Amino acid sequence: MKDTEKEEVRKIVEETIEKEKVETKEEIRKEKKNKKKVIKTALIVGAILIVLAVLFFILFIRKPKYEVTLNNGGGIITKNIVVEDNVVKEMPEVTPPKDKVLVTWVNKKNEAVREGITLEDDDSWTPLFENAGGEKVTLKFVSGTDEVIPDIVLEKGSNLVLPTKPNKYKDWSFLWWVDKDGFIALIDTKVNQDTTYYAYWWKPESGSEKEEVTIKFNTGTEEKIDSIKLLKGSNYVFPIPTKNNGKKVFKGWLDESGSLLTSESVVEKDITLKAKWVDPYTCPKDCTPSEDGKTCTKTDYKDKEVSTGCAFPYVNKEGHCVDESYSFSMYGSDNPYSDSGECPAGYYNYTECFGMGCDIRCAREVSMETTSSCPDGYEVDSDKCKKTETIECTAN
Repeated sequence: MKDTEKEEVRKIVEETIEKEKVETKEEIRKEKKNKKKVIKTALIVGAILIVLAVLFFILFIRKPKYEVTLNNGGGIITKNIVVEDNVVKEMPEVTPPKDKVLVTWVNKKNEAVREGITLEDDDSWTPLFENAGGEKVTLKFVSGTDEVIPDIVLEKGSNLVLPTKPNKYKDWSFLWWVDKDGFIALIDTKVNQDTTYYAYWWKPESGSEKEEVTIKFNTGTEEKIDSIKLLKGSNYVFPIPTKNNGKKVFKGWLDESGSLLTSESVVEKDITLKAKWVDPYTCPKDCTPSEDGKTCTKTDYKDKEVSTGCAFPYVNKEGHCVDESYSFSMYGSDNPYSDSGECPAGYYNYTECFGMGCDIRCAREVSMETTSSCPDGYEVDSDKCKKTETIECTAN
């Protein structure tokens, strides 16, 4: 092989070796770069997973802890509330101000709270006090579950206080407190008598969705009441208007035919109900109501009763009016006609028995008189008898 050829071969070999070195370095550099990318990606993914794990722990494993702030309401708090796992285990205790009694503790929604309820957020409680004396009314609550809700005793005429909703029961949803007539209880209602309220639950139908219908309300006044949705086939519940309609009182809701609905009425379709308003009192016919309508005045007229009888001091003896103060025995010495067995003129003889025997007496006689008078309870009004009475009208 010539020297020139050897030189060319050497150059080709050196170039090939140099090229392989460059390619090898490039491959090593790319490999390192890829490893860095993998490590960086792994770190990012790991960090995200850690954050997600922490969030999952906070949201689903570690429940938030809620607290209750107690206000004394003018009393002295003697025992703090005890809460475990957001469930009220022990109620706080408070000494009321002088001449006051504790009704209940109320939350920031003005709902009565109780032992055993579950807190759903931070809350503040205040004791509700009222006067120790005065007439009271008792409010009872039927949860419809095993939960027993304490009675609330309020002073008559005060605003209604409702308890917080019953604790969750199965998959049912609590909607309202209602009275026996199906009217939704409102906290600004005045309480004037003992009342029982019932929890109104909505129970989802298993296996199928039941049709909802919309109930709208026409109060007949300027007040607007939001519509509610009920399940078709369920029983009605009703709101109560809070605004007055003049002096009239609310008596319920009428359907399209004018029939008064009750809590036993069944929801069948979308409907607008109309409020029924009546006078606050119902008075008897022919009776003039007073200004407030609570009473009315009734006037009754009768003819005078005409009778024939003896005027005082005369008494009726066998149909004759005689004056017993001018009487004597027919056979007595003071009778000038005793021998003949007669009474003097103007005297009437009558038999009067006493003791062991009877006597025939002579008494001065006068004519009977015709008189007119009014029955008991009536007074003379010209040629008539009049009776005026005040009658209590029936409250509606």
